[in-house]
Amino acid sequence: MSAAWLNEAGGLRYHLRGLRYAESLWQPFRLELAEWLYAWEPPEKKLVVVGASGGWCVQPFFYERFTDVLCLEPDPLAHFFFRRRLARAPLEARPRLRFEREDHLLADPTALVRLLEAEGDSAVLFTNIVGQLRVLLDAYDLDEPRFAAVRAAVGKATAGRSWASFHDRVSGAIEPELTSGVYVPARLGNAEIVRRFFPTLEASTIRSDGAGELLDHLTAGFFPPERPHAYFSWPLMPGVFHLIEATCGVRAA
Repeated sequence: MSAAWLNEAGGLRYHLRGLRYAESLWQPFRLELAEWLYAWEPPEKKLVVVGASGGWCVQPFFYERFTDVLCLEPDPLAHFFFRRRLARAPLEARPRLRFEREDHLLADPTALVRLLEAEGDSAVLFTNIVGQLRVLLDAYDLDEPRFAAVRAAVGKATAGRSWASFHDRVSGAIEPELTSGVYVPARLGNAEIVRRFFPTLEASTIRSDGAGELLDHLTAGFFPPERPHAYFSWPLMPGVFHLIEATCGVRAA
């Protein structure tokens, strides 16, 4: 992945937004996400973070429960911001922090499975990487073979271990109608997403080609739809809103 710090899914532009909005416009979303992550209780003491970026959305205290955190993130600027955020936080315990710049998901999705096997007893957290795959893969249809390969790798990577993901479900210029996190027993379909959060729109307004009022980030099929899901509103910047979907699982005893 060349020029990772300039990539369309994040990079310098995203870090500038994080510096500007993380403690203001993003703060309600960050607190709701922190509450959701707090309820995820993996028994593993090691964590692999896929798409860690600069750690802008995850509260630093979340990492206190782990002794070892490995961040898979090709952007060197993200390493700097992530380290700085944890170093400045008043944590009672600090994990050993490592970074890996090599791509373990896009060019060869099976590399993620091999890395997690090598890491051993580790939980895995996907921090909005799934919601950005349509851009990173330059693929805009879930039937694309590249999407299928990544979905298969994510399924293998999460089997037999604790896992969690929060990711963009839809985005656009219309603010979703929810004042706090919404928790449901299973993943919502597009029609239900519109009915609950965008009641003035038609279900057909969710499009993956950018032609609708809401952009579908193509996250279906990556995680079990029957698992409990949560939904949060994230105002990325004034006038741009993302509906975040979150789901998780804990390793069976």
